[in-house]
Order: sequence, then structure tokens, then C-alpha cells
Amino acid sequence: MAVGSFGVNETAVREWRHHADRLDEEFGGREILHCHLLTILTPAVTPGKLKACCSATHSKGTPMICRYEQPCVSPEEFLTGLADIMRGNQTDDGPCTACRYLVPTQMPEKFVPDSFSSVSLHDFCGCNSKCVYCHGSEYRLPVEYVASQDHEILFRSLLASGLLKPGATTVAWGGGEPSLVTTFDNTVDFLSSSGVSETINTSGIRFSPAIERALEARMATVRVSVDSGTNEIYEKVKRNPNCDAVWSAIERYAATGGDLVVKYIILSLNSDTAEVEAFVDRCVMAGVTRICISVDVRSVWEHHSNAPKLTDKELAAAAAIYNRAKANGIEPYFEEIWSPEHIESIGRLGGFGVGMVPESTVGPTAESRSGLLVRVLRRIKRAVSN
Repeated sequence: MAVGSFGVNETAVREWRHHADRLDEEFGGREILHCHLLTILTPAVTPGKLKACCSATHSKGTPMICRYEQPCVSPEEFLTGLADIMRGNQTDDGPCTACRYLVPTQMPEKFVPDSFSSVSLHDFCGCNSKCVYCHGSEYRLPVEYVASQDHEILFRSLLASGLLKPGATTVAWGGGEPSLVTTFDNTVDFLSSSGVSETINTSGIRFSPAIERALEARMATVRVSVDSGTNEIYEKVKRNPNCDAVWSAIERYAATGGDLVVKYIILSLNSDTAEVEAFVDRCVMAGVTRICISVDVRSVWEHHSNAPKLTDKELAAAAAIYNRAKANGIEPYFEEIWSPEHIESIGRLGGFGVGMVPESTVGPTAESRSGLLVRVLRRIKRAVSN
């Protein structure tokens, strides 16, 4: 189906605006305790519920906006639930209390947009990996897939209601492992053809032709979390034997020239200097142009976690990845989960100054495109010498 061929239900648009105006009247122009995610509208789809976000910085769990009967999103129920959260946040024990994003904010007179900025999918589980840092029991299932719906039907409904806007809304695939979803490839193709960009987080174990096509079309940012430089550490962290298959998929995805990010989640198991240097070297060999430096969320933000706290060794590992990536023409950035204090310490240990680098939008940057050319020329040179 061609981009822009969907008719928008004007009745649904008017209903949304009616309830949005009431929310604007209640909070517009006031200074309140507020999280920006609530009003750029980034709902997380979970089984039977729409949640306010998918931030890992909540001590009491991510607040629910409303119940959800697929595939329709009720404007009244959604915006009423959003208003309830915003009211609750003005108390000492609100739904977002203790989240670092909840800060005093001067609200504009009109702040409710007409569409979602992103929709993240967390209504499926089952994974082909058993990562040590993924502690939710729902993810430690066999490869069998569990789902609540056909996502294409959901997105057709959101397109018709105007809440999903091509060129303005991004769809983010959470986890379990999205490529195991029966309808995943069809849904990715549908969104790409509809002009809706995606962020796809995948283990990389299953190569997806639809992911490859979305990268070629510059309609997706794809993140593969490898968390290791050697097969031995990969098996300890990811608890599966598919390291070589993952790097093979990464190389094929990188060859598209699309926005591929390879991620390293740092924890005590994988923070030896030799390990992180081997990781960057494998990225160079695979033609990777962007690296995300992340951290075990339990060591940073989660309350009541038994995960070991970060030491200078893990911070030094982050600095080593950053410096080695830069030296090889790869664009590194730090995932926002890091605290500002950690970033400052990493910069000090690595001898550089760095701020929080925002996530890329769809499509490679000019720097990453030039980096890709460098990677390709190096690989050609190696092939000729061999």
C-alpha cells in the first residue's frame, strides 16, 4: 500500500481534540511536577494495558494510562488516564514519584499533541536468548512465541484515527525477541510501506529479511546487543551458543548502509579491557558504523536490586570502547540510562569530555556514512591481500 493512502477518521480526530482541550485547560500555563514523556505521548503497549512509557527509572513500576481492548485506542479513556497520572504526580506519592524525569515544568498553554510521537510494543514475550541482565521471568521462556495481537491490525487502526502519523510517529519493538513474532516480518514491511519509521531491538540470532529491507529503505534504526568481544564471554552473558550467527547477521545488516547500532551492555562479566577491545575490533570487521555504550540497568537505577554496583573497572571499560571506536572511525554514543555522574567519571578515566548523545533518528548520519565507506575500503584491501 502506498504511503499516505490511509483515510483518517475525522470523527476520531475531533474526539481526541475535544478531550485534549480539556487537559490543556486543566494544566496549561501552570508550573507542575511533570515528565516530558507524558506529553510527547510515548505509550507502551502491554497485554490489556497502555502504559505511560517504558522507562526503567520507575521504582513503583511504569504507570498505566488505561485498559486497552485491541485494536482500538479510546481517546477519552487514554486522555482521562493521562490526566489522572498528571494529577497524581502533584502529590508526595504519585505514580511517577522518584523517577528522574519527573521535574518542575512550566507547561505551555497548549501541550497535548494530535498524535503519538512513538508507540513501543511490549505485548509479546519469548526469546531465543537468556541474557543474565534480563531478569523478568516472562522473557525466560523457550523460543515459543506468546502474543496478544496482530500488530498490523493495531497500526491500521492508529493510522485511521490519526494517532499514528507517517513521518512523525516511530514504532519501537521491545521484547522478548520481536523477530520470533509470527507476524513480525509482515508488520515491518507494512510500516515501511506506510512511511512509518521503526526502532527494532533484536538479539540478531534470527536474520530477518524484513529488517534488511527496512534498513535498505532507511525506515528503521536496528539495535543488536552483543555485549561481548569473544564467543566465550558471549555465551556467559547471553547464555546461548549463537555468537557467530549474530555477527553474520550484523555484517549483512551493516552492508545495507542503513542505521544499524551494535550495543554493548557493560556489567562485571564483560568489562575486561581485552574483551571490550575485541568487541570494537569485531565491529570494524563487520562494517559497523555506530556503537551504543550501555550498562546493566539494575546496577544504575533499579531500587532493591541485588545486581553489583558499578566500579571503576566497568566505567573504564566504557571509556575504552568509546576511545577505540573513535580511533577506528566508528561513532559511539552513551545510552541515556547512564547517570550524569557516571558520564563524567567515564570521561575522566578516558581522557575526554562527553555529554549525553541523543538517539539517532532514522537513517545514518553523514559521519556514519563516511565511516561505512572506510569500513568497506578496509575489507576490500584485506580481501585483495589475502
